[in-house]
Amino acid sequence: MDNIDKQKGFILVIIAAAFWGYMGVPTRNLGNLNFDPFEISFFRTLIASVFYFLYCLKKKPNSLKVDYKGIIFFMIYGISAFTLTFISYNISINYVSVSIATVLMFTCPVWVVVLSHFLFNEEINKNKSIAIILNLFGCFMISKGYEFSNFSISIKGIIFGLISGFSFALQGVLAKIVDEKYDKDCLLAYSFLFGTLFLIFFVDFKNTVNIFKGTNDMYFIIKNIIGVGLFNTVIANGSYVKAVEYLEASVCSIIVSLELVVAAIVAYFVFNEALEVLQIIGMIMVILSIVVINVKKKEKIDEDVENAEI
Repeated sequence: MDNIDKQKGFILVIIAAAFWGYMGVPTRNLGNLNFDPFEISFFRTLIASVFYFLYCLKKKPNSLKVDYKGIIFFMIYGISAFTLTFISYNISINYVSVSIATVLMFTCPVWVVVLSHFLFNEEINKNKSIAIILNLFGCFMISKGYEFSNFSISIKGIIFGLISGFSFALQGVLAKIVDEKYDKDCLLAYSFLFGTLFLIFFVDFKNTVNIFKGTNDMYFIIKNIIGVGLFNTVIANGSYVKAVEYLEASVCSIIVSLELVVAAIVAYFVFNEALEVLQIIGMIMVILSIVVINVKKKEKIDEDVENAEI
């Protein structure tokens, strides 16, 4: 794989992180209107599914013709990588603080590194280990995990938080498994469809209808629903899944933690939330983790070039 492909992968992960990081804006707007997290997740997967099906039908209809094994895989992928992440995180924050739940979800790189080592023979080297440690501490600081007054311990909350991290990890790992077999847009179309169908069991549609009936600003609701579905899901999730074509899944999982950096900056400028010194230190640690992982990759490239010349 050449440097151009690696640059494509890096750009795609940055795009995913940026759009996921901005997701707090439409999500908070919808939450203020009494939409619960399951309803918002349902809109996300529904809009993404419709988009990718329409795109595939228009641009590459033959990609939608998949075998029985493909349908089973897409079902597993949609439920485990998308829906399970949303649901387990939402359950986790009911038992532990949001900061702890967020940190547990961002144990994702650890899961990815371990899974990628056994599934794809990706090396667990010194730099990758340092990057993960920096990344985890950085996420902890950005999420204000140091505020012990909000610290709460719950075995159930911790378990579901770890599940959210593991299922988030599967988004890149499972996509990597079928890298060559199925078109990525087809994968996303079917997976979001099955994720939507599974979420139906958790959505309070009566509440949804009541919100739509009682609103005086339908445009505001539709704008935020489309925003969270199109920008924060279609573009963000699509970019992340496609990034694993060009980069190691473990590298993608570390870089995408920039989502928390973007989210903290957005919260500062859009919602006037305080940005504390320790949070800024956390941001620096996350950025350093990405530098460390890419320094290693550059050294490896230089080494390969030298070997080729010999």
